[in-house]
Amino acid sequence: MAASLVEQTYNRLLDMIIKKEYRPGDRLPSEMVLCEEFEVSRNTLRAALNKLAALGFTETRKGGGTYVKVVDSDVYLNFFVPALLTHNVSLLEMMRFRKGIEVEAARQAAKEATPEDIEQLRGLLNRCRELNEDVAAFASADTEFHTCIAKASGNKMLEKITEIIWVMILSEMKNFLVAQGETIDSLFYHDMVFRCIAERKSDEAAYLMERHMALIIERVKKYVAAGGDCDRCESLTD
Repeated sequence: MAASLVEQTYNRLLDMIIKKEYRPGDRLPSEMVLCEEFEVSRNTLRAALNKLAALGFTETRKGGGTYVKVVDSDVYLNFFVPALLTHNVSLLEMMRFRKGIEVEAARQAAKEATPEDIEQLRGLLNRCRELNEDVAAFASADTEFHTCIAKASGNKMLEKITEIIWVMILSEMKNFLVAQGETIDSLFYHDMVFRCIAERKSDEAAYLMERHMALIIERVKKYVAAGGDCDRCESLTD
């Protein structure tokens, strides 16, 4: 059974589900019908169906038959996360991707943050101030601050993706900050973004986060050019 054939079958079924050719609640055709349609063996089809079920796109019900499930954000995250974690991505690529996520998270946090979120952000901001002289420890506190902003956005996908990004880059970001020897104006931007979130100024929060990330990206470029980043940053996925 060729693995590529299983992947092709899986991808065709997934594409049909995403395009709503099979809608939530629909029962998929029988194995015999699908095998004939896709011109694959029963073992190949079952392997593809098992993958769909494992990721949460389908379920087998009592009485027989495979049904398409209602697809929520958790299902798409289950699909997205393994692909991202197993892909070798450079620090600079991740920072550019992170920029879009962080800017939108700040914008939404200014609209959606609860009083509890605001207080948690205030506490994390104070912790960042306390650790400002210890850049390695600051990197961890910085992680918590940015993750809290994503959580305050009220958008589960923004929160989860932010967490994944930090899992992938935290070690290298610590190396980057140590190499810089400073926290590259992060406290200033943290404070300003926090104020905008607390005052419900969504556009201002997004703008300041964009400026914050743009500054870091420019310095990461220099860090990478100086050899601080390995060619494909394999350590990011360790």
